[in-house]
Amino acid sequence: MDMERPSGEAAIEAALAELAATNPTMAEDARTAVESLTVGQGLEVLSLHGVADFLWYQLPVKWLSDIEDKRQIAAALGRLFERVGLPRYATICAAPVTATILDTYDQQGESAGLAAYQRALAASGVQPPEVPGLLTWGTMLGTEEASAYWAMTERLELALAAGEYTPGTRGWRSTAQRITAEFLTSGPVELAGGAWLDRIHTERLGSWADSRSAVRTALTGTITNQLLTPVEVPADADHHLAPVHWLLELAADGGVPLTVTGTLARAVVREGAHRFDWLPLGRQPRSESDLPEAWTLRRLATEIGAVRRRGRRLLLTPAGRRLLTAGTPALWPAVMPRLLPTPPAAAAAAEIALLLMLTGHRPGYDQRNRQIADALTGEGWRSQSTGGPIEPGQTGWLLGELARRLDLLRLTEQRRPGDAQTLTTGGAAAAYTALRHHALAPRNTP
Repeated sequence: MDMERPSGEAAIEAALAELAATNPTMAEDARTAVESLTVGQGLEVLSLHGVADFLWYQLPVKWLSDIEDKRQIAAALGRLFERVGLPRYATICAAPVTATILDTYDQQGESAGLAAYQRALAASGVQPPEVPGLLTWGTMLGTEEASAYWAMTERLELALAAGEYTPGTRGWRSTAQRITAEFLTSGPVELAGGAWLDRIHTERLGSWADSRSAVRTALTGTITNQLLTPVEVPADADHHLAPVHWLLELAADGGVPLTVTGTLARAVVREGAHRFDWLPLGRQPRSESDLPEAWTLRRLATEIGAVRRRGRRLLLTPAGRRLLTAGTPALWPAVMPRLLPTPPAAAAAAEIALLLMLTGHRPGYDQRNRQIADALTGEGWRSQSTGGPIEPGQTGWLLGELARRLDLLRLTEQRRPGDAQTLTTGGAAAAYTALRHHALAPRNTP
């Protein structure tokens, strides 16, 4: 941010008058553009990110004029910025990237233009970056998150002006991430509500807990406060993660052999069955399809990005190697959020099932299915086949993936045959980890 910034409408009017004396058309274009940017609040509200957003998105998408008019508006705005002493902003108006983006929208359409805009913004140095393990920005921002985002753009602009990093140079993205992490976690003392990250988390939790379903609202209201802080890795975490750890070690040691169809080879399946007592009624499994635990394990390891297929082997990825090296403290928070499946309907049903288990509800199978069906229907879910409310019989199918993952990781127990499954101590920690991750996930446009 330019440190000696002029302020107020007087500076803008003086500059526009100078432009009008030599080029009235340019002055009028500049006035229209700057009024759109400042909304009558003066130069103090300007930011480099805001100017980039105007040039690379607002102008090409929302202004109903031809490409030549848009080029002239960008040029006029740049001349105005020169006259009011904002050279950094003038530079972006005249930059080749701005001309290229305007041409892309005009020649290739809005989708290509938006993609070019996002690439340019990511390379600008003033777009708040994602910080792995800390925060991923959503595309639908709540009030607190939006305020944090724009405050962050100002901090990054100050860092650019102070020379803390230069986009395009070695290590600049890491520096921007460090500055972002520090800003989000150590907000100013006078900031009501604590650091920005805490405010974002509180807002996201509130949004997650809010529900159209009275059943779900009652459940989330019981545990929301417990999700405000990270869940500690339980003492028996190694026991629960043993199958995942075993598969990653196999992948690291030359790769896991696969069949021609990409499933785990028979020898691997049999070793897992004996090691983890997966034997179905004592019979030797012939393939992965005989053991839900085996294909659930392979899918889980793939979902966390720890393995990838190459030919007829399952190989450890760089991310998987980092997880294996870091051990249980890193593997637990990577694996347990995946208790909730990816398909939205299955994830919604699994979430309610975990909430019921955590809040002490121990209904029988049929009653549980009715409660989950009622909660899903209250949330607005409808049967794909009939278009009507979710039926209890449909929830068993929706909960299949959750049940398989709980079984694989040995997170539940059953006191007597016929009793409802309950979470073990480690299972409760896993469920809280999964729900917290889901609740704090970014909200994105459907």
